[in-house]
Amino acid sequence: MRKRAPMKNNGYQLVDDVIKPNQGLISRLHLHPDISSAWYFNGSVYGQTVADERIKFDIYDNVNNVIEEFRRFRRTGVSGR
Repeated sequence: MRKRAPMKNNGYQLVDDVIKPNQGLISRLHLHPDISSAWYFNGSVYGQTVADERIKFDIYDNVNNVIEEFRRFRRTGVSGR
């Protein structure tokens, strides 16, 4: 990626290749009432809740459980994973 800047200056656009399961996860996150936005960055899928919490999700995660665990960890500092 050392040549990323020169390539961008020459008019090329570099984008991440999102695999189909991650596309499905982003779609599920967009449909979830507690998620305001979802995106793919650096090989991972992230979602932002309506309470402005940024959470990393995996393909087979239960969205409700991940949000609940994230909030529990922030309160107590103890992870359930």
